[in-house]
Parts: sequence; structure tokens; C-alpha cells
Amino acid sequence: MPDYYFFLSYARGDDRDSVKQFFNDLSAEVRSYAGLPPTSTVGFLDVEMQVGESWARTLMSALGICRTFVALISPRYLISEPCGREWAIFSDRLSRLEDGDPSVDPPPLIPLLWLPPPRLPAAIEARQYLNHGMPEAYGRTGLRQIIRLTRYRDDYLEMLARLAQQIVEVATSGRPVPTHPNPLPFEQVHSAFHETGAAPAPAVSPADLVKFIVAAPSRADLAGQLLPGVDRDPRFYGELPEQWAPYRPHLDAPIADRARQVALEHQFHAMVTDLDGLREHLDSDEDTTDWIIVLLVDLWVTGLSRHRNALARFEEADDVAATSAAASVLVPAGHDDEQTNTYLSQLTATLSQVFGRRMSARLDSFRSVIISPQSFDADLGVVLERSRNRMFRTKTVQHQLPARSGQRPILRGP
Repeated sequence: MPDYYFFLSYARGDDRDSVKQFFNDLSAEVRSYAGLPPTSTVGFLDVEMQVGESWARTLMSALGICRTFVALISPRYLISEPCGREWAIFSDRLSRLEDGDPSVDPPPLIPLLWLPPPRLPAAIEARQYLNHGMPEAYGRTGLRQIIRLTRYRDDYLEMLARLAQQIVEVATSGRPVPTHPNPLPFEQVHSAFHETGAAPAPAVSPADLVKFIVAAPSRADLAGQLLPGVDRDPRFYGELPEQWAPYRPHLDAPIADRARQVALEHQFHAMVTDLDGLREHLDSDEDTTDWIIVLLVDLWVTGLSRHRNALARFEEADDVAATSAAASVLVPAGHDDEQTNTYLSQLTATLSQVFGRRMSARLDSFRSVIISPQSFDADLGVVLERSRNRMFRTKTVQHQLPARSGQRPILRGP
């Protein structure tokens, strides 16, 4: 198990390239001050967004043993439940060291402004630290901008040196943060930034609401052949359609979980339903423009007549040309799914019988045969942002303004 001098916590979508640069630069400085070889692993950074049991164990292990916790605070960070869980896990460890006294110096929990948010939750306000010697732009534009602008290069290098010194001092002090293997699965840890028992309230704007409709078989649906003469491999499916996981074995988690996470990174409030939920949606008087609609479609689902009819009905009802409903279709098909690759032309032909208008028009709202989780993240991110922009153009959008909290808090770095 690596000896993690620091855990870098950040929100997905916050300029990953700059985050990785900061992580690499900080790791190099920590090695220097700790006198470690250049190849030593001193920090933990979850650079790939993964979900599932294996990923959760790795993440929880790193959170349970890391010596310091560096949080890159941004608006996305504050609405991210995974970031709130990471903060909560390390904060719980720290409370065992502090015995109720948060004045441990130097502090093992180090919040840094990445992109300055308009306000901070109580969990972070309780740890407002003064950033001595930081350039004036830090409080105004945040650390990300200091990394990107060459005129702050000297300030950035000085900050890295002092931060690395602080991390090494904490790591080698006589009062280490107690290790704490959390008994709860990561998904069950309560976020430090959200109220107990309640999800973060969605924004007033419909442009921030997305409904994912999973169009996939359940394992019970595989009893009949979805393609004549072919028995579909059941390992990609679960008891419910929402448990469809097209990227196994590379990514064990359902695609719906990953879609929710991508939506959160783009500051959407998301819900997930299956084709039965789509039928209820079509049969109700609900305004279809109240939510951004994204269908996650398995190529094999069109082999089920009931499901194929529901998709065809949706396609007929949706005004593809107007796009005011911002309905989009994504078709994941993992490159490790040999069966899908073998019958791809037949499956695509059947799919075109349902979504022929979208496919022939080569619309941006239709993304077919997405072969990797990374491509899925990128395609879904583009689809969500474009759908949001369409909603802004076609609907009257109102956002609730956040309450003012007085002077902007200043967080202490090194």
C-alpha cells in the first residue's frame, strides 16, 4: 500500500489538465522535501471517474490512510456529493486527533480556492484559514488561474514549496491523523456539504434538470432471443433495466450511475427511470420541455417488441427538427462486448428502424456506438451543455440567486 502524504480532492469538470499539473508539481515538491526517490508515490489523485466496488475500495483505502487532505474548492466541488463524502471521511479522522479542538497546527486538512465560490457551506467555513503571502489574484480568481497565467509563475512556485513543506511537516509530525477504515460503503457516507436525508435542491431553471431513461433489458427479458438465433450474454444486465452495465469488465458499475455523476459535474439535478417511466411520461399531461431528456439505449433492446414500440412512440412524439424538448439519444456499446461487436451491423440496422430520422440527419443529439467510458463522459457532457443552451433559448429561465454571506471567506493554504 503506498504511503500517501496527501490526498487531492477535486470536482470532476474543473479543468482536469490543470488539476493533474498541480498534482504532479506538488508531488515533485513533496518528494524533494521528504527526501524520497523521484519514482515514489506520495499523493493520491482519482484521475479517472470510476464507480463500482473495486474503485470504492481503492478510494476508501486512500482516504483512510492519507496523512493530509488537500481540497480544491470550487462551485462544482460544493455541489458534488462525492467530494462532500471525501471531505466527511477525512474530517471524521481529523476529529479523532483534535478531540474537539480544530486548532491543530499545521492543519492536515488544507482547503484551497480553485475557483472562488460565492459562499461556503458550514463544514468549510469552520476551517477558514488565512492564506499568507498568496498573490492578490488568488482570492479573486483562484489557484487555477494562477497556474494558467505565466505572470504568476513565481508566486505559484513559492506556494508549491510552502504547501509541500506543510504536507511533509504534518506527515512526519508526532501527531499523525489516525487511520480509519470506514465501515460504510463510499456511496453510503453522508456528504459534509448536504443536509442529512435530503439531496441538494435543484435550481429553479428547467435547464438544470435532466431525466435519464434507460432503455435496456433486464436479465428476465433475456429468456427470449433478442436477435434471432443468438442467446444474449447476461453479464451486462441486472434484475432491473437501470442495472445495465455496457462497459464490463472494464467498468463494473451501471451506466445510469455514471450518467448521474457526469450530470452532477455539469451542475445538473438528475433522475433515472426505465422505459416504463417513459411510457408514463408519454401518457401524462406533463410538459415534455420541463426536463432535459436523455435516452441511454442498449442496441439489443429493440429485440423486445414492447420496448421497441415505446421507443418508436417516443421518437414519433418528439419533434426532432424543433429540438425544443432537448431530447437526446446515447447508445453505449463497450469494446469488450464481443457479442455486440459481432452482430453490430444487424443491431444498428434494427436501431435505425426506430431512430432513422436522427441517424440520417446526423444530429448532435444522437451518439451511437460509444465504445469507452471516457468517450461516454465526453459525449454526455457535450449533449447536456448543448441541451441546456437550447433550453435557455426556448424557455424563460429563472435562477434563484444565492443569499449573500458577507465578505468572501479566505482559505488558508501553506
